[in-house]
Amino acid sequence: MKKGSFYLVSVGVGDPDNITVKAQKTIQRADIVFASPTRQALFAELLAGKEIHDVGHGMFTPMQRRNMSEEEAAALETFTRRTIRAAIAAGKTVAVLDYGDPTVYGPQSGFMNEFRDLAPVVIPGISSFNAANAVLATDITDGLESQSVTLTIAKQANDDYDGPDALPRLAATRATLAFFTMKTNLADVVQQLKHSYPADTPIAIVLHAGSYDQQRMVRATLDTILAHVGDTPLPFEHMIYVGDALRDLPVR
Repeated sequence: MKKGSFYLVSVGVGDPDNITVKAQKTIQRADIVFASPTRQALFAELLAGKEIHDVGHGMFTPMQRRNMSEEEAAALETFTRRTIRAAIAAGKTVAVLDYGDPTVYGPQSGFMNEFRDLAPVVIPGISSFNAANAVLATDITDGLESQSVTLTIAKQANDDYDGPDALPRLAATRATLAFFTMKTNLADVVQQLKHSYPADTPIAIVLHAGSYDQQRMVRATLDTILAHVGDTPLPFEHMIYVGDALRDLPVR
């Protein structure tokens, strides 16, 4: 029997119509789909009639252990591993649904390493970075001091991280920084950035990128952003941009 196919498919971020045509076609061909309950609900019509399993969050990575015990995570991974390998051996097509860019801080990136021998095919989609860039509506590579953009996370501010890409070292380049924030401490980030960037450097926070009824931008400077945001907690879905490439954005 012909060996099956294994896909890691992004369905985009935010609204369900951000899915690409290629992702739709790939899911339509799939016999078995692994997806989170949220994605199962958003794409119920597309998934109708297929064998569906819960994908968890961060399977085959330490993220999976954040929301369940070691025993629960190990059992889910064992079931997933056996199901996928049996399906591929039987000539079936398997699709794991992810969101954003699976290769940039993607929650299901562990599947690429776990099943590397199955030659997984990644179907890209609209990431939070792409969607947030659209909300900014400016060329983020058009900085006065730097035409580079660095993608990073806020780990450097939250965990006393001191690696070669620690936040103070990244900030020293004066490049535009784009933070995949993941529950960042904004005050800590701003404090570290101000060691290298002038206090009047523009900073923008994009909330709910890709969800067109909710998405919006807050723009201030490193010196004023904390007062601008106040005590209101930021939603999980937000990205932070810092750099003079944002100089022409309106203050909101």
